[in-house]
Amino acid sequence: MINPTKNSKILIRVPNWIGDAVISTGFIEACKKENPGASITILAHQRVAELFEANPQVNDIIAFNREEGLRRIVRSIKNRGFDRAYILPLSFSSAVIFYLAGIKQRIGYGSELRGLLLTESLKYSQTDFRSRHILQGYIALLGRDITPQPPKIFLTDDEKGKAEKRLFGLKARKEDLIGFGPGAAYGPAKMWPAENWIQLGRKLSEGGKKVMIFGSASESELCRDIAVGIGDGTVNLAGQLSLRESAALLDLIPTFITNDTGVMHLAAACGAKVTAIFGSTNPGWTGPWGEGHRIIYKQEPCSPCYKRICRYGHYNCLKKITPDDIFAK
Repeated sequence: MINPTKNSKILIRVPNWIGDAVISTGFIEACKKENPGASITILAHQRVAELFEANPQVNDIIAFNREEGLRRIVRSIKNRGFDRAYILPLSFSSAVIFYLAGIKQRIGYGSELRGLLLTESLKYSQTDFRSRHILQGYIALLGRDITPQPPKIFLTDDEKGKAEKRLFGLKARKEDLIGFGPGAAYGPAKMWPAENWIQLGRKLSEGGKKVMIFGSASESELCRDIAVGIGDGTVNLAGQLSLRESAALLDLIPTFITNDTGVMHLAAACGAKVTAIFGSTNPGWTGPWGEGHRIIYKQEPCSPCYKRICRYGHYNCLKKITPDDIFAK
């Protein structure tokens, strides 16, 4: 275990995937509790950097993009005097950055032959790493068996106020809202069929619920087709909101139904009760962390395969989940 040092400067490299970045907020909170006097800086890809804004445990955020190049990223952190770095991603390049920056203590998993670049390298096995929740895997880097708090996105009063105004414009009561997350950047092996989303949405709408569909710009067409299929009153927000704008709206939505994707973790971190549909992945590894969430998982003999595309072409792990299965929950 690393002994806490008063006034130490800690750098945390968070993952690039939205869902994993959201989960890492649970690690940040645990790290701060273990090092209450430390200053914590986050190194994040610019696509997820805004998730850490307004977080009281974060003192600074260094955002980067792939076009900057390795040397420029190294220069941006080399002279800041960091005492310790935690490397949450498993990639070789993420460890190289901290090695070249000369940070004295570099803690991470010894994946991708990067053990020599770390001063404290935890043994890595893909099977073992996926046998527990990914947040618990991150927490292990702190060297103690800690029960983490649920990941959380911190919002400003201004952001909450703007979300309230947007909701007021929709003329909907909070208790009648249902959020949908039908996309998945990972691939079709995580995506419940669109026709099922439409059937479920119609059934919920008939019961007086207002469906709000969340997704990225690349998922706009999918979300539009689902919204049209459900009918009048459905709100398609795909591609229209920043991550923080999405978080502020999700903070107002009591129930969220979603594939295993980034917005699933974002909704859970904003306080929604999540019903998560799992296909090729293991909910024990990447499921929503916290109390009150529901998992829908029809495990096949080939599950979990972690494939982006079903190698057998049948997608039975997803197709066997019916709209009635979700409605019953």
